[in-house]
Amino acid sequence: MRVTNFLVITFLFLNNVAISITSCSQGDIIADAAAVLKHSIHLSSYPSNKQSKYNYQMVAFVHPEATACIPPLQILNYEIHIKDTPIDVSQIRGDFLRENVQQTGCCGEKEYLKLYAYTLVNYKIVVHLDLDSLILQPLDDLFDSMLLDGVDKKISDSKIPVMHGNPVPEKVEAYFTRDYNMANLGKQYINIQGGFLVIRPNLQYFEEYKEAILEGDFRKGAGWKNKYGGYFGAQQIQGLCSYFFDGLHPGTAVELNRCYYNAMNDNPRKARRKDNVEICRDNRDNCEDCRETDFSKIKSVHFTLCQKPWTCPIYLVKRPGLCREYHKNWFRIRQDFERLENILEVSSEEMEMDTFRGNCKGPGNGNYIPINFTKN
Repeated sequence: MRVTNFLVITFLFLNNVAISITSCSQGDIIADAAAVLKHSIHLSSYPSNKQSKYNYQMVAFVHPEATACIPPLQILNYEIHIKDTPIDVSQIRGDFLRENVQQTGCCGEKEYLKLYAYTLVNYKIVVHLDLDSLILQPLDDLFDSMLLDGVDKKISDSKIPVMHGNPVPEKVEAYFTRDYNMANLGKQYINIQGGFLVIRPNLQYFEEYKEAILEGDFRKGAGWKNKYGGYFGAQQIQGLCSYFFDGLHPGTAVELNRCYYNAMNDNPRKARRKDNVEICRDNRDNCEDCRETDFSKIKSVHFTLCQKPWTCPIYLVKRPGLCREYHKNWFRIRQDFERLENILEVSSEEMEMDTFRGNCKGPGNGNYIPINFTKN
């Protein structure tokens, strides 16, 4: 199918970026993170970025216990969906999952809010991101791969860095990355990183996910169906998505190269306990070191190993390397947002000015200076 101007216009508003808010204990931080994430998407999307033909709409799934965070999201023009957890935990039939899911992972059962991305059927594609993420370049190749067919799709597919050189299926239901740092060496089924999911909305899939949770076939220490687990977040999205795409719907989703998408600056190797020999975490003979990636080629980053920008991690940004580049660009985009909104304040704080741009008085959360949304 040839891409015509009409088709480009048709696609413009069909892509959506969603986040989920499960708690509002850090209100200022959530507001700042939501602002910077949105602005990074704005700078990487049409019409601000002439290399992209896709526009966007920001959506936030907000848990009823986190509604205090709604006002700043409304100021930022997020479309708000107040949603409770999509399943009743008391109805989970598996004893272990029912009794433990609320106490594990980052957010317990509330992380299942991310599954509501599948219900946004008014959009062709939904990108669900964690708030501590940053989009640095257009994601058009992924969108084209999911929306086009024939020669045009093959051209887009050829541009996408896929892990292990695996083929891209004719119909892609999802793009994701894996988090090899969370899995034990030698593990066959590796968790999907829950902070970056590019999916086709699908109500049938939404119901399948809910039924899988309610079935609750999660074994202690082993995971879903005694295979998909054994790492942090296994009872939530990290393990559930692996079970869904590796077990229930194999061959429908694609693992992206994590050096370029959802990049976390991770060490690809780990020493074995028995002999202290370093081997690849992905069980391959050779593995790419994401810490050596050309920053100009990275599409998106996720502040996990490099710590959150609002923690003002001086010890990381003083070192050469990608963590410093991640943080420099987060604060650069924050400053560009403030300037655009005419709320930029001149700060006298000079600590690592090249990176923090006057927004950190010292190391740690308590030294971060939030955006002053009320200046005007």
